[in-house]
Amino acid sequence: MKSKILQKIENLFFENAFAELSMDEIAANLWMKKASLYYHFPSKEMMFIEVLNYSYEKYKIFLTKIFKEEDLSKMLKSMITFPFENKNLYSIVLQRWYCKIDSIKEFISTKVSDNQKIFSTWIWDRYGISHETLLIFGCVIDDLSKKYCILGCPSNIDFENITEEIIRLFFKK
Repeated sequence: MKSKILQKIENLFFENAFAELSMDEIAANLWMKKASLYYHFPSKEMMFIEVLNYSYEKYKIFLTKIFKEEDLSKMLKSMITFPFENKNLYSIVLQRWYCKIDSIKEFISTKVSDNQKIFSTWIWDRYGISHETLLIFGCVIDDLSKKYCILGCPSNIDFENITEEIIRLFFKK
């Protein structure tokens, strides 16, 4: 039950910034009373952190799975498309100014650090690229995933050329 609530709230925050949603609106979208929402979450901020953690865990599972993919092009395409196609809040949270709320900023900082360790473990160990190159690679993938829909969603993106260019830039020596 709680995971269904978290999923619905994640979708709301994926579509709307923190300041755009009131607890009344969230409760109405969940078809529950505001008091019931407060039963599950003592504050909007705590609710957001719990939803963000829920979203991060899904993202971490995705990364662990996709980094086992042998086809580098398929891996890269999945990394770019996952956030939008799955409405994963964690993967877009940095573009929504949540760093202005101290508890959320602290939570995000911890998860970003954890995420970099996952990237480092899978990509650096597997392909042996430098930590500096790995940082740039992570930024490129992160930026492309955030611009996925702006670039025209899947219909206008030539993933073959994009992934081949990323492979050429980062993985071919």
